[in-house]
Amino acid sequence: MATTLGWQQPLMNVEAATHAKTSQTVKAKKAKKAKGAKIKTVKAKVAKSASKHIKLQGASNARDLGGYINKDGQKIKVHRLIRSNSLSHLTKADQKKLVKTYHVATDIDLRTIKEQKQSPDVKMKGVKLIKDPVYKSFGAFPDFSKKNAGVKMMEKSYRLAITSAQGRKAYKTLFHELLKNPKNKAVLWHCSAGKDRAGMGTVFVLSALNFDKKMIAKDYLKSNQYLVQTNKENLKHQEASWKAQGKTLTPTVVSNFKAQNGVRMAYLNAMYKAINHKYGSMKKFLHKGLGLSNAQLKQLQHNYLTSAKTK
Repeated sequence: MATTLGWQQPLMNVEAATHAKTSQTVKAKKAKKAKGAKIKTVKAKVAKSASKHIKLQGASNARDLGGYINKDGQKIKVHRLIRSNSLSHLTKADQKKLVKTYHVATDIDLRTIKEQKQSPDVKMKGVKLIKDPVYKSFGAFPDFSKKNAGVKMMEKSYRLAITSAQGRKAYKTLFHELLKNPKNKAVLWHCSAGKDRAGMGTVFVLSALNFDKKMIAKDYLKSNQYLVQTNKENLKHQEASWKAQGKTLTPTVVSNFKAQNGVRMAYLNAMYKAINHKYGSMKKFLHKGLGLSNAQLKQLQHNYLTSAKTK
């Protein structure tokens, strides 16, 4: 949320200038103190409206959604809702941070069964692992030598998460775990990069918690920020692999690789369009597509939201 900080201080008029010097000094001190308090209040509010990037050695795109303020002026409680990329390379220190500091009690793995077998999550003591694939498997890659092949592939995958029974089943499971999550414990959901399958899951969770599309998009696009180094390494490997196959590396191919590695509003919009086409609105998708009742939505809001004024 972009916030503009501006101050409208009343100018001292001629009559006020005739007041005693002592009175001026006292007023000046009071005004300065009040201004300082106001600045602190505004800064605190801004700080509360942002999620927290969780710095881990083995996962670059982990964040706590706590602190986000919805359109009703309520904020997500800290250490309750966490999204991430793969947990396959967590260090001992990472595990301790997630369990002890962030109170993670449930780990929901949205990757395919093949991905889970090839690179299993690190087992964290006291954390329940839920294998919950959004896709049964990945289809064949398109020809990346063709213009916009990467974007079209990503848009198709976002639509599939909505239109397939497998995708809806996975996100139903996510909400099922959120509904039965103990108080003061956190649910973490993740995929491979933490940007697409985990990103869509976050869109649904934030929508259920009464966030508008602007705030949802801001969180979604943060993956590009946190995955900068990871994507540089991915691109390097992708280019090397392409060349090893005897193929010519063109700007179009590189563009398609970048489209695959990052997130774009075009992908999110493809998902929204699929939802509107099939269900009519996000609210109806939550009800009909994911089977959430009004009572369950209220329970989610009660469990994970608090007043924005609460520290």
